Amino acid sequence: MSSIPEKDWKRLSGLKESLLNSACETIFRRIEQISSTRKDREHETYLELWKLINKEDEAIAEMFNDLKRSNAVFKIAALKHHGVLTDKQLAQFSQATQEQVARLCEYRR
Repeated sequence: MSSIPEKDWKRLSGLKESLLNSACETIFRRIEQISSTRKDREHETYLELWKLINKEDEAIAEMFNDLKRSNAVFKIAALKHHGVLTDKQLAQFSQATQEQVARLCEYRR
């Protein structure tokens, strides 16, 4: 696999901030849901939140850390795998990039 076309790289670069915000918002909703049930189980809730934050931090890193054109197809596949990138957003990329992402996502199943 080589780097993605310049047009796809620009598209990904343009989507990065909104995708990161979307991923974080999903995490905040999960945190709020867990926190709302903490009455009389504060420590258990704390541990649950700690596990969630660690798990989600790994996912955020997989999707966004060290983002560069040479690894962009892997990042796009991670975004799709974690449900951050929608089908509509993926359709904005070239057919070649979509096919590479599909192969990577299939491999992860």
